[in-house]
Amino acid sequence: MKQEKKLKKQAFKKQQIIDAGTRRIIQKGIEKTSLADIAEEAGISKGSLYYYYASKNELIFDITDAHINQLSENLFAIIEENKGNATWADLLKILYERILRDDTRGRLHLYLVQQALNGNNDLKNRFKKTYQQWQQMIIDGFTLLDPAMTPPRGLSSLIIAALDGFLIQSLLALETITPDEFVGSLNIFMQK
Repeated sequence: MKQEKKLKKQAFKKQQIIDAGTRRIIQKGIEKTSLADIAEEAGISKGSLYYYYASKNELIFDITDAHINQLSENLFAIIEENKGNATWADLLKILYERILRDDTRGRLHLYLVQQALNGNNDLKNRFKKTYQQWQQMIIDGFTLLDPAMTPPRGLSSLIIAALDGFLIQSLLALETITPDEFVGSLNIFMQK
């Protein structure tokens, strides 16, 4: 019983550190955020932070995992919540709106992708695996909605690329298309 309580406390503290790290990275970027900044944000000493994370990279990996898991869970939840009650177009509109609405998570996503592209091969490999999982989730989601439909693999890649692009446009405060325009454009692609 004592061990279980200790493990729960450690998990809570790690989540507190991950949340603090996420906030600081969104404010300052990954490069300008130090472990001391994160410890301060979490309200703990730097020594306490080192008890949980020996390096900034270890913490960034856990932040990345938490971020990727949250995005994946959101995608899966959208599919599950609307299974049988919505068309693929409805689901894509919901996904589009949720992704663009969550400005904080969008900024974190772009910071982490930037790190992956700038030579952090561990992050790059995590993102490769995750994007492949997202592609399969989208294909499976389409199939759940309409078992007779087998969407082309390229469609799931196109959807993910479009959502990443719209996220960038939104964060740059550029005018983005509406969810209806997004789905209408994909519908044209699917009709061909």
